[in-house]
Amino acid sequence: MKILISHLPKNKWWGHGTPIYKDNPAMKQGMIPNQELVEVEMHMLTQLFNRLPVELIEVDFPNFLDQQNTEKRKHDFVFVRDLFISDQNGKVIISKFSEEARQVESDMMEIMLDSMGYQTIRIPDTIDAKAEGGEFYYCSGAKILFSGACRNNIKGAEWVAQEFDVNELVIMKSNVFHLDTLFTPVIKKDNQLGAMIACTSLMDKESINNLRSFSNKMAVELVEVDPEDSIGTKEQLGEFAVNCCPLPGYLIGPTRFRSLKANQLLKELDVMHITVPTTQFRLSGGSVHCLTNEL
Repeated sequence: MKILISHLPKNKWWGHGTPIYKDNPAMKQGMIPNQELVEVEMHMLTQLFNRLPVELIEVDFPNFLDQQNTEKRKHDFVFVRDLFISDQNGKVIISKFSEEARQVESDMMEIMLDSMGYQTIRIPDTIDAKAEGGEFYYCSGAKILFSGACRNNIKGAEWVAQEFDVNELVIMKSNVFHLDTLFTPVIKKDNQLGAMIACTSLMDKESINNLRSFSNKMAVELVEVDPEDSIGTKEQLGEFAVNCCPLPGYLIGPTRFRSLKANQLLKELDVMHITVPTTQFRLSGGSVHCLTNEL
């Protein structure tokens, strides 16, 4: 498997202050991350993936998105997860953003991926479909696609599912911008789905029932965690523990789960839970899953 990560911009990452995007309670207007910690945390993340049984691909942060005009800077490009959805076998769907301010990031990534020889696909403008990479988890072993339905719409989720010819599409609705801030699958060493960890209190009732039914049907355990293991709430920012990059036999996240049940389950499945801090990146609503993407 190949994992893609972006370098940091030459200008200080959100050194001019973070903007506000709708449905993202983590972002506060004008927050300035600690730049020393930003660099240290990105270095640690990169070094970790260099030691894992994956091929790491690093891309430069586009100068076009790091302009001197601070009003035009687009520093969330480091969250490469949001920019495309991959079948992990050479096919890449370019995100069609609901948050239109970020569409230029995907446009730049498309140019990069085309130059690497990947088959990039765009959702047609003729259909009212929205699909952002951070709203998806694709489990290639069983061809299961998990999709959020906040920034994604149903048409977008179904279009991606059809393009990937999946066996199962599981949609979860919430008021939180991306699914990966409240949910993660766990992948066993044989590349099959081993478990699911979710903050169901942030989902609507129908989605909770559907996820529990899917868990029973697939005989795959669902561990329901509190908001502190997810993005949290408007009143209290969470630890983003669920924002993980799941690999066969590994779960790479920013911190240990507060949930003892989740930690015990990972041991039982013989899945190695490795943590690397992303304290500054969560100020922009992201963590390990957001900073990585499969190819």
